[in-house]
Amino acid sequence: MITYLRGKLVEKNQSYLIIDCHGIGYHIHISSYTYYSLLEIEGKDICIYTYLFIKENQHVLYGFFGQKERKIFSDLISVNGIGPSSAIILLSSMTPYEIEKSISQEEIKVFKKVKGIGTKTAQRIIMELKDKIIKDIIPIKEKNVKPLENTSYLIKKEALSALSVLGFSHQEAKKVIDDIWDENPIFSVENLIKESLKRIVKS
Repeated sequence: MITYLRGKLVEKNQSYLIIDCHGIGYHIHISSYTYYSLLEIEGKDICIYTYLFIKENQHVLYGFFGQKERKIFSDLISVNGIGPSSAIILLSSMTPYEIEKSISQEEIKVFKKVKGIGTKTAQRIIMELKDKIIKDIIPIKEKNVKPLENTSYLIKKEALSALSVLGFSHQEAKKVIDDIWDENPIFSVENLIKESLKRIVKS
């Protein structure tokens, strides 16, 4: 299994990107979530978390901006009837945290807004993943943490991890993220990362 690729971002659009790793170009399928998270760094060295999907004669490489997105992708394709293409569509329509929230709170209507996801498929996603998602969101040692507080922690943690991958110092990134979160406590991971990049570049 190829866990991640580190190299220069040569080309990207909303469905794929190409990374040059020591002279080898890797074609990687991505979601819109990953695409928008990479808007500011074309032509630079990046690290993309990957998932190699193997089926019969197919070897398709999928890439993700963060480990959380890859984990959700892996969970989704474990659901009967959900393949990689459907999982990528879901991750292009919702952030990983929105998917977790919708599963844990059984929000079937939210999933039905996504192209190709009907009632039965939405019910299957929730039924097969709810217990797993809840365990991931609230670890045993954190059972007494309020859901909203725990979600905030996870969002900031994912954003901090993403900025660290991009080469920013932990201390600088954490300060910027904390400042932004104090001003906008309802930001998604994507928006938090974008705003953090803007402020760090300006500083």
